[in-house]
This record gives sequence, structure tokens and C-alpha cells, in this order.
Amino acid sequence: MDIDMNELKLVKPCQTYRESFIAAIAEYRKHKVIDFGYPEVELDEDFYYFLRRCDERREGRNLPKGYVPDSAFWLTDGVHYLGSGNVRHFLNEDLKGYGGHIGYSIRPAAWGLGLGTVQLHLLLDEAKKVGITTARLTCFDDNVGSYRIMEKNGGTLINKVWNRVNGRKRLTRIYEIGL
Repeated sequence: MDIDMNELKLVKPCQTYRESFIAAIAEYRKHKVIDFGYPEVELDEDFYYFLRRCDERREGRNLPKGYVPDSAFWLTDGVHYLGSGNVRHFLNEDLKGYGGHIGYSIRPAAWGLGLGTVQLHLLLDEAKKVGITTARLTCFDDNVGSYRIMEKNGGTLINKVWNRVNGRKRLTRIYEIGL
């Protein structure tokens, strides 16, 4: 995949990048990545439902219990889906210790190119647009790539807490970034 690093931008999930997104989901599954943001999407048959759900979540409609409104974005280079990001408009108590304001992932075919750092920078700009002044982000303590991305974007480690995820205790780092 040839990525045009000069054309990186965030877009709302859309039909334009459907095939590239579907290919990325297959990559995530091949690499056994289960926390990339959209594990429930079943490729072709669920794609339009998925787009509708993104719009509903952005508007705060039909949210499952414990969810808050969030805006979904895809990092693209104008040709390829490169990664996903979400900006949660505010935090509930659970999200303060696990999840935070922003979640992000880069598709496996684009790992190691510095795209996560660019993506988080762009997502922080989107967070400002919904009124967030201090973004809280979390990652597992062993996710060195993720916490380095946060630190490159001005993140300050404020705490480490234990969370139970899928029945397993996981040490979680909590960062804050002033906007």
C-alpha cells in the first residue's frame, strides 16, 4: 500500500473507503487484534448499519447503557482507510479510568509509519471542537506504542490503575493532554 503522507486527514466513516475499511478489518482479525474499535462489524452485510450507528452515536441517539455520545473518524490519505478514531464528547465514571475521551487504532498494514502520532494530533483538534479542554486518554501499561503516541502529543501520565478487561486484570495508564 502506497500511502500519501501529505494527504492525511480525518473523515467521517463513509462509503468512499468501504473496501479499504473491510480489508483493514480482515487485517485486524488476522493479527488477532480485538480492541481496534469495531470488532462487531461483520464486513459487507453490516456496513450500512455501521454507518447509521456512527451517526446515531455522534448525535447521542439510541446509545447502549453506559455509553456516551462520540464522534467516529477515519484516518485516510484520500485513497486508503488507515485507521479509526473516536472522540467521546464527555466522560462517565467508567471512562475516566478506562477508555478516556479518545480512542484510536492504525490498521496493521500501516503500523510503524508514525501515523498514530498524526492521527492523535488530528483527533485532539476534533476534541476541541466538542468543547474538551483537557483530554483524558488511557492505554494498557504494556502498550508502549500507544503511550509513546500520547507522550509525543503532549500527554502527561497522571495515574496507573488496574482494570478488569475480558475477565483479566490489566494495568492501565491514564494520561491527560491540555487543549
